[in-house]
Amino acid sequence: MSQKTPYENVVQTISLKKYPRATIATRLHQSYSSKVHLTLSVKLDMSRVKTAKEELEKRIEEKHGAGLSYTGILIKLVSKALRQHMHLNSIMEEDEAKVIGNINISVAVQSEKLGLVVPVIRDVDKKPLGIISRELDEIAEKARKGTLTFDEVVGGTFTVTNLGMLDSVDSFTPIINPPQSAILGVGRIIDETVVVNGKVEVRPICTFSLTVDHRLIDGYPASQFLATLKKIISDPLPNLEEG
Repeated sequence: MSQKTPYENVVQTISLKKYPRATIATRLHQSYSSKVHLTLSVKLDMSRVKTAKEELEKRIEEKHGAGLSYTGILIKLVSKALRQHMHLNSIMEEDEAKVIGNINISVAVQSEKLGLVVPVIRDVDKKPLGIISRELDEIAEKARKGTLTFDEVVGGTFTVTNLGMLDSVDSFTPIINPPQSAILGVGRIIDETVVVNGKVEVRPICTFSLTVDHRLIDGYPASQFLATLKKIISDPLPNLEEG
């Protein structure tokens, strides 16, 4: 028997014991109760990423029939950074961390039918950007229809969650997706005044928030990963082979 509430005019009751909220609630509780979360944030200049997107999107649409998004570009660039910092590409099993050789990036997607889901793009560092973009389109459509399969949401080694696409969130603290050891949150791109070579300029800036499991990954190696990502984002085209 449910406990009576002192509140009147309850317009909806959402059970945390029924699918899909039950699954989401269980995994989030598992993450916070078993992992030691450490979050580091950095603001990065997205000027060259924007230019790369403008240069590549028409070619990718014509060749692959896919739309090029910032999410697609960023998971490709993140995969290149991960290849240099493989400890972030690991999973935890009980008291052991296992570094995985394949870079399989989970992409957080909000589905009206399924709630928050994290379908996986596999071997991202080895795939051309056009294939990644096409797969992102496919999983987004499946998430919308609620037709994602079990195999499509397991096996991820690192997660990227992009709330910047809503153009309302500057930064946030992402929660690790178990059994993974790290997750990268992406905020919106917003014009900010910055000093470049002694001159004040307006540049498109994005805040990246990296959360790691501090039991395995200390602040210094997490900072090294962000430094590598910064370098890659400052010159993205060599890592964005469109295929």
